[in-house]
Amino acid sequence: MLHPAGLGSRARNPYATLLVVCASLAILPACAAHRSAARAAGYRMPAGESLGSYITKVRDRSAAARPSASGTPVIESFDPRLSAALTALVISRTADNHRRVAVEYRRLGVLDMAYKHFADAVQLNPREAGAFDGLARIWRDWGVPRLGLGDAYRAVALAPGSASAANTLGTLLEGVGDTKGARHWYERALGLDPRASYAVVNICYSAIMLGQQDAVDACRRAVALAPESPVARNNLALAYAARGDFVNARVEFQHARDSVAEYNLGIAYLATRNYAEALAAFHAALRLDPLSTAAAQRARQARASALAEDDARDHQ
Repeated sequence: MLHPAGLGSRARNPYATLLVVCASLAILPACAAHRSAARAAGYRMPAGESLGSYITKVRDRSAAARPSASGTPVIESFDPRLSAALTALVISRTADNHRRVAVEYRRLGVLDMAYKHFADAVQLNPREAGAFDGLARIWRDWGVPRLGLGDAYRAVALAPGSASAANTLGTLLEGVGDTKGARHWYERALGLDPRASYAVVNICYSAIMLGQQDAVDACRRAVALAPESPVARNNLALAYAARGDFVNARVEFQHARDSVAEYNLGIAYLATRNYAEALAAFHAALRLDPLSTAAAQRARQARASALAEDDARDHQ
């Protein structure tokens, strides 16, 4: 039986185990709004590599991911929002217009061009807070949040009333492992804009990671502000799981399709060392989706862990 305040005596570091859950859940947005797909894909600086060389490689990877112009329309021609922003830039090459072009490129996932135009914006106007905020977000998207901290701090210094800039700084601090510092900036963002659902979602996640008693309340508030957000629902499920309430965790996970809900519940059980329950959940996911290799793999993992635990108990 799990203790209501945590994940039970079987979990040595109960809240840290939820990081495993975040890495494994079958929900397209990551557990927290600030989780970077680039980081998960391995955009990390190898030991011994110079910073300049690494930055060049990261930007080259982003450029290589751009749609090819050979035989297909270029992205600038078929996206009306980007086309309009580029037209405005041709008419007037201002910092604000560079920033608008950068925002559109980032929306489309063309990060190298977004970075270029944000950098052009700050060259023209060193007090362009939105461009510094954009640069910080791109470093986060590239999976190297520490390289964006300077830009993030400049953004909040230039725009102390910006909830968005405060939240961005929080996400970068979270990315470098400073969860307490991140929580401070999420709270500041919410203070600046009480309707900022993104800040509440991040407060919820940081509360889970810090093992705080207000985690469920914070996550409920996030769901109330963003009821359609898979991230908010996902985090609330994790908060319930963290205190051993798998009944309510299942309810929140079930906002996804049935097989995904069972899979996610299984991951939560697995992370909290409830191996029998995890195995049952993965089997349920396989009944709903027999082709799920992830559920099959996790079922084998849960079965092996349960057998190892039984063997260890027998030899005590």
